[in-house]
Amino acid sequence: MTEQNDIPIENKTEATGNQGMQVNVRMQQGEHAGQPLYSNFASIQGGQGVVIVDFGFLDPQTMNTLNQLVRSGKRVPDTVGARMSCRIALSVEAAHNLAHQLNQLLQKK
Repeated sequence: MTEQNDIPIENKTEATGNQGMQVNVRMQQGEHAGQPLYSNFASIQGGQGVVIVDFGFLDPQTMNTLNQLVRSGKRVPDTVGARMSCRIALSVEAAHNLAHQLNQLLQKK
């Protein structure tokens, strides 16, 4: 099963005077990219010239238990176990472009 996605990207260069330029990129699935990953939370860390995004999955029962503890005023554990779905390292520019695209998408909804 091969799926292709046309993804518009923006690139800012000195030649365009820092104006956004949109180019369509046809992305083809790699060997493991065809497997969908589900995440219900994300964690972001910054590094030198890179942004690391960890996508994770927290069991729904654990989420319900935490909500019940909060509502009842009981103590919530300091740490909760979850399963990492995926870790992605992005350049700062790619992270900026991702944030821009997400903001555009979420403003429409």
